[in-house]
Amino acid sequence: MDMKQQKAETEQIFAEIAKMEDLPARAVVAFQFVPEDGSADWDAFTEALEAQGYGVEWYEAEDDEDEDCLEITTPEMTLNVDALWAEEEKLTVQGAVHGFLADGWGFMGA
Repeated sequence: MDMKQQKAETEQIFAEIAKMEDLPARAVVAFQFVPEDGSADWDAFTEALEAQGYGVEWYEAEDDEDEDCLEITTPEMTLNVDALWAEEEKLTVQGAVHGFLADGWGFMGA
């Protein structure tokens, strides 16, 4: 997916969620990334993220239909579509360097 398409999808999903419920002003956002292929560098990506203050969790696929996943958690941040996209874009670029693709996000109100 190219960045324009990814941004448009993020904006659409955020708008849909905002229509269904009141969003918190601040939240912790969790971004999910999956390896593009077997050469993804889990350790280097994790180290780079942790050095920037992100929390990182690794999840193994539970069955053949799932994929292994790396979840990146932000510190508490302002929750609006611009702030969300700024984080997603930055993480997507970094993920690509290490062989990962963005796969989704969610948030927990602060």
